[in-house]
Amino acid sequence: MKHIRPIILLLFALFATSVWAQPKVPREFQFAALGGVALSDYEFDPSVTTSMARGYTAGVAVRYIEEKFFGLQAEVLLTRRGIKDRFDSYPQYSFQRDLTYLEVPLMAHVYFNAGKRNEISFDVGPKLGYFLADKTSATLDANFPTIAASSNHGYAHHDMGVEYKFDYGIQAGLGYEFKFSNQLSLQLQGRYYFGLGNIFPDTKADVFETSRNNTVQIVMALWFHHRIRIPRNKQIY
Repeated sequence: MKHIRPIILLLFALFATSVWAQPKVPREFQFAALGGVALSDYEFDPSVTTSMARGYTAGVAVRYIEEKFFGLQAEVLLTRRGIKDRFDSYPQYSFQRDLTYLEVPLMAHVYFNAGKRNEISFDVGPKLGYFLADKTSATLDANFPTIAASSNHGYAHHDMGVEYKFDYGIQAGLGYEFKFSNQLSLQLQGRYYFGLGNIFPDTKADVFETSRNNTVQIVMALWFHHRIRIPRNKQIY
């Protein structure tokens, strides 16, 4: 719970900025369908030798723009993350556990024009997630339990249930957006998610004290722009 306070403060700061900012550009709502690849890893203590597992992310997004260089963005995503073991001394073995989450990022959107049709943006903010399902694929044999017994974690993460279904952390992204017109644009963005919550039991008596996620995503989004009309005597310049 100690990690939740920074997220609440960040949400409050984003809300306050939106409320007190003076409008300087025409207000817009922007809507997008987005999707891409997710490369994820889990940080364990005691450590487990892992490599990046490939998954996906897809969903919808909305932005609200009312100030030059700044807006707010929210998304609803279905994301598959993974735990992929690396068996350096036993290449005949493989193990991957895919975890599916419903995610809701809430981010500040900072953007800069880089030409008439080009835009560079930076997004940052908290991301909340809820665990939905998992799936395991493995190539192991009868000798594996002996190998597992010699480790300090016993590969308990192979069949340990997800204890904490709610996930939370901080996401940041750097993107490029090309504007086809005032109504349509295409964005390519790289993202990094730093998880703050564990998925497995984490008391001193449990196997793992730490079991949190880190994810890199490459996403593409098609944005539809809708300008909010304002009476002529209240036009914003």
